[in-house]
Amino acid sequence: MEYRVEGMADAHPRTRDEGRTLRAGQPDDSALQALRTAHDLLAELEPASIPSLSMTYYEVQSSPAPHWSGALRANRRWSLPGIEDCPGCHATWSGVLEYPAVDLSELPEAHELEEARPEHWPEYSRLLELVRPYSPPGAHLEPGTGFGPLVGSARGKWGPVTLVDIASLLVREDALRTLSGLNLTYVWPQLRSSPSPRIAEVHLAPLGRLAPECTQSGRETPCAVCGRNGGLLPQHYWLDAASIPADTDAFRLMDAATLVIVSGRMADRINDLGDSDVTLTPIGTSRPPNFQTPKSLNPNGVGIVIRRAPSDV
Repeated sequence: MEYRVEGMADAHPRTRDEGRTLRAGQPDDSALQALRTAHDLLAELEPASIPSLSMTYYEVQSSPAPHWSGALRANRRWSLPGIEDCPGCHATWSGVLEYPAVDLSELPEAHELEEARPEHWPEYSRLLELVRPYSPPGAHLEPGTGFGPLVGSARGKWGPVTLVDIASLLVREDALRTLSGLNLTYVWPQLRSSPSPRIAEVHLAPLGRLAPECTQSGRETPCAVCGRNGGLLPQHYWLDAASIPADTDAFRLMDAATLVIVSGRMADRINDLGDSDVTLTPIGTSRPPNFQTPKSLNPNGVGIVIRRAPSDV
């Protein structure tokens, strides 16, 4: 069952500055008329058409000192398999992208997506093409992508907003009114023991990207077969504002799926709700001052050292 609320909040005021006296160097009538026409067009712009360059964004993280005892034990109803020994990069991997609002119950082969497992490329490709028609147009899909509501159980008392396992942003039912007017889609988890009030999940579609400048070093070129984009999250990062639709209030990134981002207006609403088990950290849309592009890592000089604790016996 899906509960959807769409719309824009905090509409930009439409203002005019008329009646000024033109003095030396004033434009002729045709130029003045052109200026007025441009001014009128700008005044009639709908908020949704204003570029996201003017938006502010916040990264959502779990609070290090939670106020609430809510806990969740649940999985997606369906998921694509992971990829085993990709023929392009030879990696075996699975991502964390999720589409809670995508319903695969009408897919005849949906039962083949109920067990998480790795598959070789031919079988993975077959299942990927079966899922595509049920996904949003142009949806970014990768190995391990989950679909549908969370299925499982919940316990404890839940705060207004909670981030679970860096993947699921949950909102308590009575807090939905405070978030009304934002462009959000909610999905109700299918829980054997549901808390009271209930909790809804925000559909976090992968939409934006990190700015290319902060990721161009130290990251592998995406695999041409499976799309794997290896490498660690850079120490300093910011958003590519041009990649984010202007009417988006909550999303994750296509090239850094562990990051959950909300708009400034949604951050304000979350703060209005009081104590939630999340922290909100501003994330910019332009290069920070004094930022220096990191040097590429030398793959021959990088390694992982595993130290084992001495045995007690």
